[in-house]
Amino acid sequence: MTPRLPTGSRPVLAGVGAFVVVFVLIVGGTLGVHALTVGRSSPSPTASPTSGPTATPSETESEDAAQDEEWCWTPTRFDRTSTNPPDRLRGGGLELEIPDVFNDRRDMSYAAFTNDSVLAAAHVEEDWSSTVGVAKVEWQPGIEYPGDKEASSRILDCLVSKSSLWGDTTGRELEDEKTTEVTVDGMKGYRTSGKLTFDSSSLKKTSASGLTVIVVDTPEGPSVFVSESAIGVEEHEKAAEQAENSLSGLT
Repeated sequence: MTPRLPTGSRPVLAGVGAFVVVFVLIVGGTLGVHALTVGRSSPSPTASPTSGPTATPSETESEDAAQDEEWCWTPTRFDRTSTNPPDRLRGGGLELEIPDVFNDRRDMSYAAFTNDSVLAAAHVEEDWSSTVGVAKVEWQPGIEYPGDKEASSRILDCLVSKSSLWGDTTGRELEDEKTTEVTVDGMKGYRTSGKLTFDSSSLKKTSASGLTVIVVDTPEGPSVFVSESAIGVEEHEKAAEQAENSLSGLT
C-alpha cells in the first residue's frame, strides 16, 4: 500500500606631598576550550599570548557534537528538484517508465532517507494502492552514509515498521527478505526485497505486498527505486516488474 496516503580592580592610592603609584600587573592564564567529541570532553589549560579575559565556552558546542542516529530518519523538508520527462518518473539520478495502470502521482516523502521523490500509484481497493517510485537518497546529517547495501535494507525495513502506512492491518510479518548486488544501466547498486504478509478485515483482493528497494550509485549520488505491489493482483505485480526493468540513469 502506499499504503495510506521535527576581577574588579582597586583604586590607585595618593599620599600628601608625595605621589606614589603602584602598578599591579596581573599575568593571567586563559583556559583553552576544546570542541566536544562524542561521549567525552577534555579541556586543558594553555598559555595565552596576551593578557585578557578568560575564554568562555562556545555557545555552539552542543551543535558541534555528533547527532544521535535515528534508525528511520526522514528529511525535515521535502524538496522536489527533478522534473519528469514525458511518460517517465525521475528522482535523484534514476528514471523509470510509468506502467499503464499506475495513473495517480504522489511524492514518496513517507519513505525514510529519501527526498526529491515521485511515485505512481494504482488503486487496489478501499484506500489501498500499489506503487512504484524513485528518489534521491538523503542520509541523516552528521551520520556517515553506510553504503548502498545497508541503505537498501534499512529503507525497506523502515517501510515495514511504519505502521501508519499499513492502516488497520494486523499480524504483519516480513518473509523472504534478501539483499543482492545488481547493476542498473551500468551503475552498481543493491536490491533488497521481501514479502509482507498481513491480516485485514477490509481487504479482499490481497493479503500480502511485494516490496522492493534498489539503491544505486549514480553520478548524481545515491538514488533509490521503491515498489510495493499487491500480491494477488496480477496486473499490478507485472507492472511493478516492468517498472523495475525499465530503471535507468537520467535520459
